[in-house]
Amino acid sequence: MEIHRHTYYRLIHHGIKSLLVDRLGHFTECEYHEYLCLMTGKSSCFSMSDDELVLTVDNLKEEGYLEDIKRTIPN
Repeated sequence: MEIHRHTYYRLIHHGIKSLLVDRLGHFTECEYHEYLCLMTGKSSCFSMSDDELVLTVDNLKEEGYLEDIKRTIPN
């Protein structure tokens, strides 16, 4: 399956930003990379495989952090 990686990068960034604001009340790029590393073992989406990108988006969607933009999530 071919995915549009940049779409997934944006979805993950948006989802983790929403998660951090919800849980911590704020967001920084440093916290984004730290949380991404906790979730995936990688601190950058660029180093993730296509399967890892899809799984991360699925997890953020299941947790409700992509509700406002879920129409942009590829099926």
